[in-house]
Amino acid sequence: MKFLAIMGYEETRPKVRSLFQEHKVSMISSMDIRGCNCEKTGLQAEAWFNADEIVGTYSTLCFAILDDEKAAAIMLELEKNPIAVDKDFPARAFLMNVEKTA
Repeated sequence: MKFLAIMGYEETRPKVRSLFQEHKVSMISSMDIRGCNCEKTGLQAEAWFNADEIVGTYSTLCFAILDDEKAAAIMLELEKNPIAVDKDFPARAFLMNVEKTA
């Protein structure tokens, strides 16, 4: 079993939802994320970056718990066809093992 999280601009959420539906995966939830370093040049992403200094929602995080085969298929699809509103900032996927559920 895997935990798959996909983070991208808020405009990518419908595309992520469609990708999950194509693979018959129920998206558990999504959340808005405030503050991100969205500059193309000139700034380094720092671990201490204070997100409260930027107003607005720039991205969303969508996630699901799914079987290994579907997770692998979705990751392969994202590698071949990235979801992007801006080609310089494609959605990023994070895949983790689920050790236990209760």
